[in-house]
Parts: sequence; C-alpha cells; structure tokens
Amino acid sequence: MRDCYTAGSVIRPFQRPSRCVQPVLRIRLALGLLAAALGSLGASSSVRAQELEQPAHYVILGSAGVPLRLTVDKTYGQSRLAAAFGQVFVGYALPGGRFRHGFGAAVSWNLSHDGGFTDPLYAGDQFAVMPSYLGYYSLNTDAIALGHAGIPVVVRGGPAVGVEAGVALAYRVSAGTGLFGEVDLGAFGGGSFALLASLQVGIMIDYEVLP
Repeated sequence: MRDCYTAGSVIRPFQRPSRCVQPVLRIRLALGLLAAALGSLGASSSVRAQELEQPAHYVILGSAGVPLRLTVDKTYGQSRLAAAFGQVFVGYALPGGRFRHGFGAAVSWNLSHDGGFTDPLYAGDQFAVMPSYLGYYSLNTDAIALGHAGIPVVVRGGPAVGVEAGVALAYRVSAGTGLFGEVDLGAFGGGSFALLASLQVGIMIDYEVLP
C-alpha cells in the first residue's frame, strides 16, 4: 500500500489512515486551538476596553449619622457622643475604568441637642459645607466603594474649619438607587480642637451620564 494518498485516492471501508493523513489532522487541531485562544484574547481585550470606557456618574447621598468624640472638652459641656446629624452629598465621578476620580460637595446640619447648659447647641442651629475629592470604585455590577477627602467649614453655629476623610460601601437595590454605610474621621479647630469618628447610613442615587 502507498504511504501517501494522491488527490484522487479513495479511502476504502475499514482502511487504516496513512501516515500523511495523521499530520494533517494534527495541523487542523493546532489551528483550531490557536483560533480559540485568539478568540479568548479578543474577548478579554473587549472586556478591558469596556472597563476603560465607563461613562461619568452623578452620585447623590442622603444620610443620617452619629459622631463619636475622640477628644472631649468638659468646659463646653461635651459628652462622648456628639449631636446626630443629617447630610446630603452631591458628587460627579469622571469617565474611566473601574476606579474613577471625581469631586463633590456636602451640606450637613445637626439633628439633636448638644453642649449641655454651658454652651447649648439646639437642633438645626449648626450648618456646615464641605467641598471634597471623590473616589469611585466599581466592585461589581451591584456594589461600589466610595471614598472622599474634604474640608468642612461651619457656616452657622460657631466658627470652625476642619479636615475629613471617609469610606463608604454602597449596594444597588434597583437601577440607579441603593443603600450605603459610611465611616468618617474628622478633625476640627475653632473654639477648641475636636477629633471625631462618625458612622452614617443612608440612600444613594447613582445616575449614569450617557453620551
């Protein structure tokens, strides 16, 4: 029997493939594996390209929180727990990948009484504004992590300026809305130095800016 088939050769039933057919099968298998690898690489590149092309987002956070004083000044009648507060933060995350830079501003006010009888502060007496840097990181399609660093300025209820940094974890419960929890650390100077750690929870609105 010949070792190689010609173009007109016919394989008879039960005829064993020749040594020339086997290399052809190997070549076809190798080409198939190469095509599959290239397809996988192309899909991975497409995913990375999509991550690098995420649109901008508007972020609105509405929350309530309670601060814990790490420093207590008894001359002002302070207790370990400071006045509960409400806060609204509006931010803008720039287009980019999973992690994006942004900026924003917050407005906060006290919801409860503070200061005892020495230097009383009643609910709604104190307002502060805070311009800040915003960091936006997509953990997955439902969860995001937010970070901020800002300069809070008390505009009513006593002159004070400080610095604050915080991190938040948010989970989308529907398209564009979710719940979040946040931990902050702040330092303030004014009538006295104050170091505060606070916990807040609230509602998030995450609005994608379409081109």
